[in-house]
Amino acid sequence: MKVNESLAEAGERAREELTTPVEIVEPETFPEPEEMYVDARKWMKIEDVVAVVVDLKGSTALDYKGKHANTSDRLYEAVTGCGVKLLNQFEPQFVDIQGDGFFALFHGEHAHERALCAGITLKTFSSRDLVPAIEETMSDRFPKTGLKVGLAASTLTVKRVGTRKTNEPVWAGKAVNWATKCAQKADAHELIATSKVFNQFAENDYVTHSCGCVGGEPAGSISYLWSDTHVEALGEGNVDCKLLRTAWCENCGDEFCQAILDGKTKRDEVTKAIAA
Repeated sequence: MKVNESLAEAGERAREELTTPVEIVEPETFPEPEEMYVDARKWMKIEDVVAVVVDLKGSTALDYKGKHANTSDRLYEAVTGCGVKLLNQFEPQFVDIQGDGFFALFHGEHAHERALCAGITLKTFSSRDLVPAIEETMSDRFPKTGLKVGLAASTLTVKRVGTRKTNEPVWAGKAVNWATKCAQKADAHELIATSKVFNQFAENDYVTHSCGCVGGEPAGSISYLWSDTHVEALGEGNVDCKLLRTAWCENCGDEFCQAILDGKTKRDEVTKAIAA
């Protein structure tokens, strides 16, 4: 193995790549992976893409090699298999599974609404079904876990990087990176959205206020759902984010989710509650 020769060649290529401009093209629609460039120095630019990143709490504590490897593998099947199936109901333009988590990109009509509803659905699955199922089937020594969700949006550029036989789409831009940092900051069953994403819904009563149910039963008390949080990893000027701890209501969740997807924003009961 002529490792020094390989390093020299790689270094020369890196210098060439850094000094040679790339071409940016703007496709009319969100590109399929097979449409993305591999050899050509062309990156596709896509504006206003919303990223949903899902992370698994405590995954570093799982035993991948020891006697509990089968247990960890079953958890991955439950998380990624069920999670991606739920995610696909909201028609993401791209999904990528990365180890113990996954991310999705939303673009086009109602992209923000679809992304938010997907994120809330996944955190609801985590608290309502996934973790209770884990507690029923795993020992008490199994690490405390659950899904953590992050949302961010930005312009992205994409190109398949690598060789023809081994290449994957690389998404350059803030959305995936920042959504990942938000998910890392969140605790199990929590969703953190950047201020840019939340501001899309700041006046949406279906997003900002509760239905008034307690334990899935009507109680009549409406409350504001989001709290302020900071994600220091986003850097100065961007740390202010919003945190959602609540899940879809078992009684009203279907109605609220559909209303958000349909672009509805106002609820008379919220207007009355604010005015009271």
